[in-house]
Amino acid sequence: MKTITIKLLETEAENLNSFVKEGNYASKSELIRNLIREKMEETKKEKLGWLILAQKSMEKIWDNPKDDKEWEQYL
Repeated sequence: MKTITIKLLETEAENLNSFVKEGNYASKSELIRNLIREKMEETKKEKLGWLILAQKSMEKIWDNPKDDKEWEQYL
């Protein structure tokens, strides 16, 4: 496991401490680790969604009978 260090403003650090205590989280490290994982997973899913959308858009362009007929002359 790798360690990273983050710097927060004093007020942000205090807010984080309060949030962890009020939310009954095990530790700040665990909370931050879970938030990072969630964000990375969310980004991955969003990227996948855009790729699927692009693929569907490209299907309209590539799956074109007119183009197939044109390419048959060259293949």
